[in-house]
Amino acid sequence: MPLARQVYALRTGRPGLLLGRRDGTSPDDVSVIARVGYRDVEGVIVGVPMLPSQLLADQETALRSMTRAVQVIQPVDVVGLGSVLSVVAGRGTALQEATGIPVTTGNAATAWAAWQAVERLRAGREVAVVGARGSVGRALVELLGAAADPPDLRPFPVVVGAHTTGGTVDPSALAPGTTLVDVALPATLSGPAPGITVVPGERLPLPPGYRRDLWGHLFHVVAGYGHGHVYACLLEPLVAVLAGRKTPWAQGRTLTAATVRAFGEACTAAGLAG
Repeated sequence: MPLARQVYALRTGRPGLLLGRRDGTSPDDVSVIARVGYRDVEGVIVGVPMLPSQLLADQETALRSMTRAVQVIQPVDVVGLGSVLSVVAGRGTALQEATGIPVTTGNAATAWAAWQAVERLRAGREVAVVGARGSVGRALVELLGAAADPPDLRPFPVVVGAHTTGGTVDPSALAPGTTLVDVALPATLSGPAPGITVVPGERLPLPPGYRRDLWGHLFHVVAGYGHGHVYACLLEPLVAVLAGRKTPWAQGRTLTAATVRAFGEACTAAGLAG
């Protein structure tokens, strides 16, 4: 059983999940995990303890659980989705229709963080994007002037993994010394990759003044990139509130390079850019 679900079961007092007697598909299994905050914005992290395979296979149940997640934290100004929740049930559209609240998928933040990560390390070198047909991948191709899903990745010293699901690239497809900036969950590579440098593309350092409760500290370790960093997608709804934005940064399959740039400007203005 994944570590995240075990921690969730302990946090929410659900021994059935811990022992494997419940599969996490009941809306009753949805509960608050942690609380975070920045400036005058309060964020509540709510867990939907379905596995990625369950979310993809039964999107109707996933939508019911997501709707329940919004109900347990009312009132709320903006809803942000994370991980596989961002690619099911219309990629935020169905949940917004059900709740009447702006729902943003995190894709604008993901694309912006990956864009910044690549620009810091590319040093003028050519870049390829795998997963270029997805919304994040398409935006990154334009922002980076990158090759889109080339049949041969070995000539590219920098590769971005932007598939919505992971395990899509055999390590042998990359030349030794390649840097992979990865935003796929699970990871892009299908196995160990000696000689390949993997950079978490969605990792941002926590800004001064970022608040979290006791469980928030653990959440950043179990579900993030370590205690001192945060997923960019977790910041997307916070930035929306700080910027006074009334519409989602990203929803459905559409994400423009202009929107990614606008998110970055808002993120920088809020002091959240790493």
